[in-house]
Amino acid sequence: MALHLLEDWCEGMNINPRNCILVTGVPEAFDEGAIEPILRVSTEYLSKCKMRGRMFVREEGAFAVLCELPSAVEPLQVPGTIAVEDGEWTVITTGSQPSPVPASDVAFLKKMSAFLGKEGKTLADMPGLLGLDPGVPQRESAPSPDEWVKALGQALEKVMPPHPESSPYRKLRLFSGGPTPIPGEEAFEPWLEHTTEMLQEWAVPDAEKRRRLVECLRGPALDVIRTLKLSNPGVKVKDCLEALDHAFGRTEGSDDVYCKFLNARQQKGEKVSAYIQRLEKLLQRAIMRGAVAVGQMDRTRLAQIVRGIQYQNPILLHLRLRERQDNPPSYSQLIKEVREEEERQAAGEVWEEEVTILIANETRRD
Repeated sequence: MALHLLEDWCEGMNINPRNCILVTGVPEAFDEGAIEPILRVSTEYLSKCKMRGRMFVREEGAFAVLCELPSAVEPLQVPGTIAVEDGEWTVITTGSQPSPVPASDVAFLKKMSAFLGKEGKTLADMPGLLGLDPGVPQRESAPSPDEWVKALGQALEKVMPPHPESSPYRKLRLFSGGPTPIPGEEAFEPWLEHTTEMLQEWAVPDAEKRRRLVECLRGPALDVIRTLKLSNPGVKVKDCLEALDHAFGRTEGSDDVYCKFLNARQQKGEKVSAYIQRLEKLLQRAIMRGAVAVGQMDRTRLAQIVRGIQYQNPILLHLRLRERQDNPPSYSQLIKEVREEEERQAAGEVWEEEVTILIANETRRD
């Protein structure tokens, strides 16, 4: 629960939860002005933390305090508890985990074993990798906990892929929806199209997508999402976009939007991939307006593509799209297959043209 409080609190204040810690168990009578100094002197790592607010947690009968650091928090550098005069405070970070249980330990060891296997290592090799192997000549002193953690981190970095949530990402364009646009703000419709495409591409949990969406909002647009989260703290990013569309989008009914989707056809000279991308924007708007159920999205998309592509298009035939309507591919899989087929056909046309020119040149020589 404390971890969820940290994440939701940061979203409400539009700050990055990875830069923050949550301190719980602060007594109600504790002087608010003394909290930040105590945290700063507790450990050098927290010497630059800044208190952003406090909240009374009824279930605990104590306050929770939100603090922000200049950069992303390293969970291993933050103490789990901080001793104070009347007891201790608990420190929560986005890297905090529940108390381990045997089942989770087994799952972790299985994952680690799989990662090490890709590198030709086993769990039995770990003591040697960390300098703890009895067969290796003893050091003058045993490794300190900090050295052990550092060595383990270096070993795991070689075999563990980076977590998608911690990877760099291109931030969404700003949008406020206010009467006076902020510098660089574009109209709602192109902003919504770009944002929807980016959110579809990111392979991160829905909560992280929601955080990135909130990160780009200002003014009235941010107020819409804050109000939505008051009634449903775990609101889906799809519902956030739908609420923004109702507040700032064109006042089109679901029937009008769905009609536009059904009437979309491949234009003369338009690539199939370009047609699918254009159709996807209409489909997403139809979903937001409630004209198409999310569970029927792939089936509805493929059915319209089969209707809308020019008759006897070779891509339609080669990918057997008509035959796949009972088990339709996702958008990402479909666009990948179509673009690969377009490239293959383009390469074949170039080859045929080169052969034709070669034959023509040989004929002239004869």
